Amino acid sequence: MKGLLLKDFYLSWRYCRAFIVIVAVFLAVSFTGDDNIFFLIYPIMIASVIPMTLVSYDEHDKWTAYSGTLPYTRAQLVSTKYLVGMCFGSVAFLISMAATTVRMILGGGFVLEQFAVVGTALLVLGCLGPALILPYVFKYGAEKGRVAFYITVGVFSGVAAVLAGIGFQVQVMGGGLWPLAVVAGVAVLIYLGSWWLSIRFYQKRDL
Repeated sequence: MKGLLLKDFYLSWRYCRAFIVIVAVFLAVSFTGDDNIFFLIYPIMIASVIPMTLVSYDEHDKWTAYSGTLPYTRAQLVSTKYLVGMCFGSVAFLISMAATTVRMILGGGFVLEQFAVVGTALLVLGCLGPALILPYVFKYGAEKGRVAFYITVGVFSGVAAVLAGIGFQVQVMGGGLWPLAVVAGVAVLIYLGSWWLSIRFYQKRDL
């Protein structure tokens, strides 16, 4: 399985380097005003699309069929994409949270509750994006999965735009931070459930 991970990381670096520039641009824009916090979401969205992009390249290069002749199980092939997604998602999360910290300090001070809310929101988006898309990809293929991705991005973008337009702000009102921990835990469980579902779908799929 180490070989599969190395292959995917190599492909990610070869084909997804442009994402680094995109992430840098959106993070820079997020510092230009208080209403531009939406741009902090983009690194997470970019990280979410990488596993699907890798599946697309595998199908285009006939790797999907060739992998059947190698000593790898379908569960391992699926797991590789989820592990790569976790790695890139974690990096994107840390970058966005670092940018959030800088924004807060420059804006007047660090507020733990606000920091926790932003972190939870980014974690939820980072988990739900791949969790909703990848089972569809492994069941029907990358092209139909791409449609599911654009629909997901459209829904997230629309909701974020509406909330930003009405000046929506999430606040923790009493009860400490434990509700956020529960939300984060549920998001992680959904991601793990999606992982299991994708394995089941791919094991039954005719290649």
